[in-house]
Amino acid sequence: MSKLTEWADGLSLSEGGRKLVGKAGIVPVRRLADKVGLTDTLSSALVRRDFHPVHDRGGVLVSAACAVLLGARSIAGIAVMRQAALVLGQPALASTLYRTLDQIGPVQLTKIASARAKVRSRVHDLRDLRPGGFPWIRVDGRELTGWTVLDIDASFVPAHSEKEGAEPHRKGFGLHPLLVFLDNTDEHLVCRLRPGSAGANTASDHIEVATEAVRQLPTRRRRKVLFRADGAGATKQWLAWIASGGGNKAHTWEYSVGWSRDEDFWSGLAKVPEKAWTPALDAKGVPREDAALVEITDLLDLSEWPPGLRIIVRREPVHPKYTKDLKPYEQATGFRYTVIATNTVGRQLQWLDARHRTHAHVESGIRRSKALTLLRLPSFKFALNQAWCTLLATAMDLLSWLQLLALDGRLARAEPTPSAPTYSTSPPS
Repeated sequence: MSKLTEWADGLSLSEGGRKLVGKAGIVPVRRLADKVGLTDTLSSALVRRDFHPVHDRGGVLVSAACAVLLGARSIAGIAVMRQAALVLGQPALASTLYRTLDQIGPVQLTKIASARAKVRSRVHDLRDLRPGGFPWIRVDGRELTGWTVLDIDASFVPAHSEKEGAEPHRKGFGLHPLLVFLDNTDEHLVCRLRPGSAGANTASDHIEVATEAVRQLPTRRRRKVLFRADGAGATKQWLAWIASGGGNKAHTWEYSVGWSRDEDFWSGLAKVPEKAWTPALDAKGVPREDAALVEITDLLDLSEWPPGLRIIVRREPVHPKYTKDLKPYEQATGFRYTVIATNTVGRQLQWLDARHRTHAHVESGIRRSKALTLLRLPSFKFALNQAWCTLLATAMDLLSWLQLLALDGRLARAEPTPSAPTYSTSPPS
């Protein structure tokens, strides 16, 4: 057994006694990190020749991830782990965590990503053995067995002090990270920090983070993947990359993304006869009288787009509260129109619409990220803040793994709630 995990030898818990432990709920989380191999794997990833620190760097990161789950919102917040010191031992100082993060560059990020992927494969193996097996997503009441679903979205993070990469954005001044979540399990696969001016629809960024996300998956989960995104994902290069299976013919990859409503779209939509619309379904699978769907692929010029692309339109009556930004055609018809693009063949429009609408789950992942530490990047340095984002993703992994492997019912669906910072946000000098 590794020296990093010897703290648990002979461990027992009881309700009485004088040696009371604060924040004892974090003990199972730390034990889980050790049992699935995260602590040792991160330690191996960050080992440095001829450098023998008092606190192993992998252990420091795991301890910091646990602190984040306990409410730490800054580097100094690792001190919250002192409340469990009787069991876990004294945590590293904030200055040690700062140095650990500051020493994480591109090479170390790659090694950490490989370590996380290795451990994730073990966790998925364990989940497969639990009753019910792997949690496949459900669409219109039916299980989408065999499909891995990745949700990608960008989210603005305001900067209230000078930070590298903080730039003007339409929502303010700050940074613009791109995040990827595994919808089957709620795991936070990638948190790529980007400058504030980074475009939401930059194809190269989508391809890079999607590649990172796929590498986080066990090999058997990479064969059939559905990528979902909003309209920012509707770029020719990214959709072509997905359709090609990332360049691997053994992969069956599909996409379901939003679609821009340009002049060609409105011209094509105007040609749709009323009888072509088919009722949409509600959450219970019952046809709705006030919502309808139609496919207009043949009415648009898609010659420059990847073959197999389909365009599906959904219309709903305009709500009186949301009359701003309506297009002339919407004002004339009294309907609001939303559009998705997909390369899935042989499926009914209602099913494809229902499958895409569950992309809204990505907002839950973003909410969890911001409830933890995404809104409180601790440093001026861009590289250190990227390391912090990776720490956040690791903390969210631990939370997801605990829920996947050890919890049921309401606890398996619980989410962290936003809280005010408990510790100073200034990093040690």
